[in-house]
Amino acid sequence: MTNQKKEELQRLLWMANVQGFYPDKSAVELENGYQQWKEQRQSFDQLDRDFSPENIQHGPLHGDLASLSASIVFTFHYGPYRLLPRYLLAAGYQLTIVVSNTVLDRERKKYARDLADMGLPEDRLECLEAGNSMVIRKILQAISGKRLILVFLDANESVGGNENKADRGRLRVSFGGSYFYWRSNLLKLAHRCGLPVYAIHLSPKVHHTGSTWQIGDPLTVLAPVDKNNPMALLNAFTKLQECFQTMMGKDWTAWENWGLMHHYKGFDERNGWGTKNKGGWMVPFSFADKGYLFDLSRKLFYEIIVKKDNII
Repeated sequence: MTNQKKEELQRLLWMANVQGFYPDKSAVELENGYQQWKEQRQSFDQLDRDFSPENIQHGPLHGDLASLSASIVFTFHYGPYRLLPRYLLAAGYQLTIVVSNTVLDRERKKYARDLADMGLPEDRLECLEAGNSMVIRKILQAISGKRLILVFLDANESVGGNENKADRGRLRVSFGGSYFYWRSNLLKLAHRCGLPVYAIHLSPKVHHTGSTWQIGDPLTVLAPVDKNNPMALLNAFTKLQECFQTMMGKDWTAWENWGLMHHYKGFDERNGWGTKNKGGWMVPFSFADKGYLFDLSRKLFYEIIVKKDNII
């Protein structure tokens, strides 16, 4: 696939996802939003490349970060989020990041360079592979060692197995005119074990010389005293949703996952194996070894799924 085709596919995905959540936005607003999103990502990449120990020392740490040691901290792929680990390391925390295997392979050397640039020992930051069978035990060991466990919440809207998401440890998040999912396993673990959970994210701060990004005050999602409260888990999920809504209200184009969510509007409501549309123009294409149809009129994607047990 050429770079031009990849760019157009990204644009189509972005438009489809955003329109699914903001159905009232006009074509002009969508196009302007997409261009701003692209500019935001480029500026965040530049911040990441230009970052230095001097930036950290004079960086935008906001307010009094309550002690986040021995806790799970949820954050989001929002703003220049790749700077967040460096801010937390500069604040004195021993950091453990839970990441996917793909991210781990991509970022391992980068994290090692960051530690070297900051003059910090290697054990100040460790990465745990989320899919490892021992990850829960390792998280509990890290918490007992007074480490901060940093977890990036993703919008998980993969079409495969959507009908079983509630049974597979995922929480449905209402947003705008639609919804997506977050994984809930760590939230349930924290509630069962009486672990503190916080939510933080970077926020834009505008001043006379431009805009910077700073860490907002941590939001307490769960506290140890919530262990015996049967309503605490529901309240925690509500707080996380409110945190996300507030964050997006500051600048919705600063959320990186708009182009990555693969939102399939209406899939959960369908009982059959196909779209109920009565007509329209569908564009077929393949991406990452999967087949898709793109509805030009509704700007929605549908994955082509074959029921193999019906094939003779």
